[in-house]
Amino acid sequence: MSAVQIVNGEGSLDRSGLTSLLESCGVEGAGLEYSLIAIMGPQSSGKSTLLNHVFGTSFREMDARSGRSQTTQGIWLAASPKLSDDKTLVLDLEGTDGRERGEDDTNFERQSALFALAVSDVLLINLWHHDVGREHGSGKPLLKTILQENLKLFDSGKKKTLVFVIRDRSLKTPLEALAKTLREDLEKIWNGLSKPENEGRDDGKAWELDGHFDLIFTSLPNYEEKEEEFEAEATLLRSKFKKSNEENYLPSEKSVPGSALSMSMDQIWSTIKENKNLDLPAHRVMVATVRCDQSILELSHDFSENAEVKALEDEASASLLGDYGSRCKGVVETYLSRFDDLVEFFEDSVIASKRLELTEKLGQIMSGATSAQNDFCRMDALSFYGKEVGALDKDKFAERAAKVKSESLEMFDTSVMNVSITDETPKEVEDLRVRLEGEILAIYNARIKDLKSLIMESMKKVLSKALYMPFTNTFEDLPEDTWGTLRSVKTKVMKEQCQSIEEELGGLGLDADNLEGCREELTSFGKERYTSLIEESVKSAPKILKDKFVKSFCYDGKGTPRVWGPKVDVGAINLDAKKEAAKALCLLTVSQIEKEQKELTKVEEALDTLTSSEGSDLSPVFASDSWPGVEKECVLLDPMECRSVWRQMESEVSYTISQAVTAHEAAKQASNRGPPLWTIIAMVLLGWNEIMSVLYNPLLLIFLVLLFVFGRAVWLRIDIGSELEKGFIPALVSISLKITPILIEVCQQFAWQVKEAIEKNAEAGKPKEKVATNATPTSKKDD
Repeated sequence: MSAVQIVNGEGSLDRSGLTSLLESCGVEGAGLEYSLIAIMGPQSSGKSTLLNHVFGTSFREMDARSGRSQTTQGIWLAASPKLSDDKTLVLDLEGTDGRERGEDDTNFERQSALFALAVSDVLLINLWHHDVGREHGSGKPLLKTILQENLKLFDSGKKKTLVFVIRDRSLKTPLEALAKTLREDLEKIWNGLSKPENEGRDDGKAWELDGHFDLIFTSLPNYEEKEEEFEAEATLLRSKFKKSNEENYLPSEKSVPGSALSMSMDQIWSTIKENKNLDLPAHRVMVATVRCDQSILELSHDFSENAEVKALEDEASASLLGDYGSRCKGVVETYLSRFDDLVEFFEDSVIASKRLELTEKLGQIMSGATSAQNDFCRMDALSFYGKEVGALDKDKFAERAAKVKSESLEMFDTSVMNVSITDETPKEVEDLRVRLEGEILAIYNARIKDLKSLIMESMKKVLSKALYMPFTNTFEDLPEDTWGTLRSVKTKVMKEQCQSIEEELGGLGLDADNLEGCREELTSFGKERYTSLIEESVKSAPKILKDKFVKSFCYDGKGTPRVWGPKVDVGAINLDAKKEAAKALCLLTVSQIEKEQKELTKVEEALDTLTSSEGSDLSPVFASDSWPGVEKECVLLDPMECRSVWRQMESEVSYTISQAVTAHEAAKQASNRGPPLWTIIAMVLLGWNEIMSVLYNPLLLIFLVLLFVFGRAVWLRIDIGSELEKGFIPALVSISLKITPILIEVCQQFAWQVKEAIEKNAEAGKPKEKVATNATPTSKKDD
């Protein structure tokens, strides 16, 4: 595999070539299982030759026959064919102290040194053994460059492995002596460098050389003179870069995974080119952040286009899914696992935060479906609460409603937990729960209101019914203690109903103010109701007065209908009936339901004047619209209304009075219909012969007697006196309708009595004949 120039002589990095090489050699997907070895050294010191023999690379080597000149320009990278299993990369840097760049142009030398220190796991430093210990030889400037550039790395205390390869060793100078000299030179150079003031450690060894570098020294023989020995030791040196070798030179920790190596090297070189201090920990965080962001972007896009995700979103928007949470978590976990695989070898802190970011990102993609599911959970819990609370009656309502609320919220929490993607409760769910609690409270209040209305309506009906019959009956009878009776009924009924409020509404859990409000409402309704009953009764005042008048006029004290005989005083009875009606009107004039009105003498006196037939006797109060000494709010009928009611009553009872007067007159006339005494004497004297002929004629006498009996029976059944009380014409009509049935009835009764008499006589005659028959033989025997 050929090498690639990743940084040319002008300092431009070839990102595409670098990426292509990493992909082709498998480092891109190797994670942290790769190694990167860099080499630095003076120009034409055999760096490329060393790499080619140790790692099997194919870097261009210097042709000595053409003269000693620059061979490697810029920075080259190649994969080691001999360490392919270990995914080893080799970085060949441009030699230092080259005449092509001039004596003063050390900028690229420093940049490439810093780059090698930043990206490599092990830095090889190629030196000639005769340069060791020289003050102005090519060795010390290189060492100073390496140490000086290392100070620009903020590497969190991690040591850099420096392997010094001393070329063309001499048998006369042992390696230990050369290593000692190099270490002394390195410490001298290191101590002479200015250090950052804010760098320090707790152990007091802040700037010791060994605290920053792992120094390893090795040597190789001359390649041209001892080629076989050189190859053998090159092979031995190669084994030091195998991970399977327990004594390898490779560090135990890796900074950047292979998938981000291209980006990391690009960013590091850009930072170096901008002449900025290179903070490797921050760089690793940056690389991890960029790689994680790329992974999040790719996975999020793939997640949003996933067919399973789209199908789940469609289902979740339609109805509540019992397995939504598990299905969604399953898909999310799959993508999180892919994320973990993609960023496995980056900074753990960055991975952890970015993993949460990806989880939130995927959650945002599913937020519409999750919100729909959460809303379904809310609606289900709300529906359950509404259904259960709607079925509760007043008994222990508050206690049972609280239990249903707890069950509903628990149902919501469980459902939301089942549909949640994360284990934490999102703010949206907390807001939704608050909304659910508000809606539950609204349903609870509405149900309380409905139940309270139903209970109050029921109690109002009971109260109305309890007031209706006593008030109606009392106003129909209108006794003298009407208002006392009504006050007693009102007080008793209102007290009973108000006392039952706490029992009826106790299960609703209402506070004292609400209960008191209900009592006031019921009391107000009761007052409106009995006030309405009183007003309705007062509207029927003409009928009440008429009934009072008729009851007193048409019936006596025992309740027997009056018979308007000739001796009855119709006028007195009429006056008494009017006085009774006036008393009833007095009771209907002023309301005494709240308290007894003691100053009603003037009202009674004024109403008494209505009974007088003389218009001049009418009280002047009837010309006004108020009663003297009576509060206006207690007045049911003002004087003018009373006068109007009285007139209406008089017009309605006038026919009854006229009927009574007519019957009375008819009775008087009937009592005066007998013939005068002289006519009776004249009839006896002049009809004496006829009377005697009748007496001497038995058949005629019997006929007249029977005719008298028959006529008397008919007379008694017709009851002429009672019929005449109705009036003459009505009496004639009634008698004409009754006469025929009465005649038939009398005839049938008369025939039955005659038949019964004959049968009795026949039965009485049979025993006598039998006795006479038995007595005859006895008499003959005696004779």
